[in-house]
Amino acid sequence: MTNIQNMVRLNLDLSPELNQILDELANKIGTSKGDVLRQAITLMQIMVIAKEETKKLGVPEANQLIVNEIIVSSEQQPKPHASEDFLETFGSWEDTRTAEEIVDEIYSSRTVSERNYSL
Repeated sequence: MTNIQNMVRLNLDLSPELNQILDELANKIGTSKGDVLRQAITLMQIMVIAKEETKKLGVPEANQLIVNEIIVSSEQQPKPHASEDFLETFGSWEDTRTAEEIVDEIYSSRTVSERNYSL
């Protein structure tokens, strides 16, 4: 952990709604608002690094299906229309296997990570 003498003090203005969320999160995990913000910054750093490495960060359910993808928004990048994204996928996958064979391979190759991550 960082030495308290080396810490930088930060003054932050929040809307009442964000402050309430911050209070609720601190109470839920039994820590200070400062610790919640430090953990949030660490999570954001993980997300940015993952995006730079063209990885995705998600929240898996017990069956390991990704149900919520956490993305980093960027004001600089215009969002393409959904149909443009869809049309770009045409012809991008070539395989001699049937859809059932591909699905079977995907399910058989799944692994569960036993790593513990801490913020």
